[in-house]
Amino acid sequence: MAKTLSKTVRVTEAQWNRVENAARKRNESPNHLLVQLAMDALDRHEWPRTELEIQLLRSTLFTAQAMARDMIAKGRGEEIEDIRREISRIAPELPSN
Repeated sequence: MAKTLSKTVRVTEAQWNRVENAARKRNESPNHLLVQLAMDALDRHEWPRTELEIQLLRSTLFTAQAMARDMIAKGRGEEIEDIRREISRIAPELPSN
């Protein structure tokens, strides 16, 4: 078993009661539940976090590509770069991986 540390975390009585009730339903200790939830939250902090977000991203990119091709075919290709610049101005870059 890994070496553990003993730390103090301050919570309200209502918060602790919620943690205890949730831990009881999962048949585990409240401390273990808190640590596991914290680790899960840290591990999933990257985007996209869920399969649904991945599917939404793929469908959005497919739609954007179809629209861009249609615009190019209609002689509106120069507008695509204007749209890209506007998107970059208001939204952060997508993660590279």
